[in-house]
Amino acid sequence: MQRLQAFKFELCPDGRQERQMRRFAGSCRFVFNKALVLQKERYEQGEKKLGYAGLCKLLTEWRNRTDTAWLA
Repeated sequence: MQRLQAFKFELCPDGRQERQMRRFAGSCRFVFNKALVLQKERYEQGEKKLGYAGLCKLLTEWRNRTDTAWLA
């Protein structure tokens, strides 16, 4: 018989760690929304969606731009 087991952990970050976690979550949300808008535009224009490699290339471009340098 298989026994399933789970563990629960509570994170107690200090102020600096909490700020880093919030910044990381915000960056992820920004990139996801930007990629989603791009994919929707491509779909409406009848183009194929971008794959993993294409999105990685765009992410690198976004990180290197001056207005989104905070992604780096």
